[in-house]
Amino acid sequence: MTTTYSPFSIKFHAINDLVALTFLLVSPWLLGYSEYADATKFAVALFFIGMGLNVVTDYPLGILKKVPFKWHRIVEFTSPPLFIGIPWYFFRDAGAMPWVASAVGVGAFMNALLTRPTS
Repeated sequence: MTTTYSPFSIKFHAINDLVALTFLLVSPWLLGYSEYADATKFAVALFFIGMGLNVVTDYPLGILKKVPFKWHRIVEFTSPPLFIGIPWYFFRDAGAMPWVASAVGVGAFMNALLTRPTS
């Protein structure tokens, strides 16, 4: 039997999700791009979509535990193009917003990649 090493536990993954999403939520005011209403709405929408996924995921910080963690990871593997492409196309003049969204998107991908899969 071959095992692969993954440094993140599922609990650590969940904590990373919450930290990244909280940063995304406060970033318009923290980094000064809140005057760009559409960019701010997009960041807040990404926060709520991400938190919605976390609430329904069957993992340590999930509340409803309806979505298997395997599917949570699939979403995190496939969603970074939305975090990266949309902000650079629509909000490239909105200060730090494209950078923040890109960082969160890459972070979500890396968080999924580095987490031990469940059996």
